[in-house]
Amino acid sequence: MYRLIIKPGAYQMLDEAYWWYELQLQGLGERLLDEVELCFEKLKHTPFYYSFLDGNCRQLILRHFPYKIIFEIIANDVIIYAIFQSSRDPDKIFE
Repeated sequence: MYRLIIKPGAYQMLDEAYWWYELQLQGLGERLLDEVELCFEKLKHTPFYYSFLDGNCRQLILRHFPYKIIFEIIANDVIIYAIFQSSRDPDKIFE
């Protein structure tokens, strides 16, 4: 099993998405968090399954929300850099 390392910027993106969805409909932000948690479990077990995005970075696309988890595999670690809304400019992922 791989260890997840979640960068602070990814947590911030997830927090912002959570609150945006909660303002739209109470409980929707919780559904987002549940789906992200399931994705984290997938990354712990099968990180090589997901496609490359750029260089060594890969992406896992959420099933029910328009978000991607951007990550890199280094040794036994999965480093999550971003939880990024798919409709945003991909050049701004790391800004």
